Amino acid sequence: MNQNKKNLLNFRYPELEKFLLDLGFKKFNAKQIFKWLHQRTVRKIEDMTDISLKNRELLYEKAYIPYLNVLDYQVSKVDNTEKYLFELEDKSTIETVLIKHKERKTVCISTQVGCPVKCAFCATGQSGFKRNLELDEILNQVYTINSRLQKKGESITNLVFMGMGEPLLNINNLIESIYIFSDENGLNISKRKITISTSGIIPGIERLLEERLPVGLAISLHATTNEQRDQIIPINVKYPLDDLMPVLHEYQKMTKRRISFEYILIKDFNVTDRDSSQLADIVSAFDHILNLIPYNSVDGVLLERPSEKKILRFYKYLRDIRKINVTIRKEKGTDIDGACGQLRDRNRS
Repeated sequence: MNQNKKNLLNFRYPELEKFLLDLGFKKFNAKQIFKWLHQRTVRKIEDMTDISLKNRELLYEKAYIPYLNVLDYQVSKVDNTEKYLFELEDKSTIETVLIKHKERKTVCISTQVGCPVKCAFCATGQSGFKRNLELDEILNQVYTINSRLQKKGESITNLVFMGMGEPLLNINNLIESIYIFSDENGLNISKRKITISTSGIIPGIERLLEERLPVGLAISLHATTNEQRDQIIPINVKYPLDDLMPVLHEYQKMTKRRISFEYILIKDFNVTDRDSSQLADIVSAFDHILNLIPYNSVDGVLLERPSEKKILRFYKYLRDIRKINVTIRKEKGTDIDGACGQLRDRNRS
């Protein structure tokens, strides 16, 4: 239906302006339309009421505004976390999560259909990789949720690219989305309230350095040696810890941002005293926060969660003996297929 029309959400501001000028619009119309798309998040061109009827009709002939279908939706009775399963135009599905705290409303965004990194502990990785998300598909996850919040007088405050996929393997659309989310004519979310989670894709981190984007980085570490990490994060073979750490130091020097390290606690794998000592050595070299994440079981994966006693011993050593800035992450949405990929898998079975 939209084959010959331009997707308005895939334009950055300069591109939108050029497209509209070529159609005969005035330059100021670009700002009006950009606001309708990214601040007010309208999904019908006819709703752009400060654009003349003639221009709206012309725009309707030449362009369209895409949207996402909500295929499934769950709300946690435990902590009000909301989980969305969106259907894309090609019938692929992705997940997006709204996490609510007292003063923050954070959207956890997906960047790929599936994931090519195939971490051993991840439900998304087990389902394989299909494709990168387009820019509009990244934007619309946030816009759909924000529109629902606005009806309650609320709005999104923070963004984390921690959903399905490895964000830094969809680097161009990731960066474009960050510029749009942070645009003062859009949602105007500060770049300092945006965090990217990565398994350690070094060229992607270097690209962020080139762009001088002061977004937060969360590193999926999960092991303290290359030999160990290779077993659960295959991409470590290509981007080993020895190469990753210097790039992270450079990133912290440029951005002045604290680096988050994520460490999933897995029974009989990475919770020995030696592991905790080596982990402390790694993170203490940075201005850091270390998030310990007790393993959340995934269907078809044989890994297990350590005992609460083991988790507490590991945590107390880091906090009390090594003075690491460490937390045990409180699980969100445990009653609603909380782990990334689980709701999607449930709907496919």
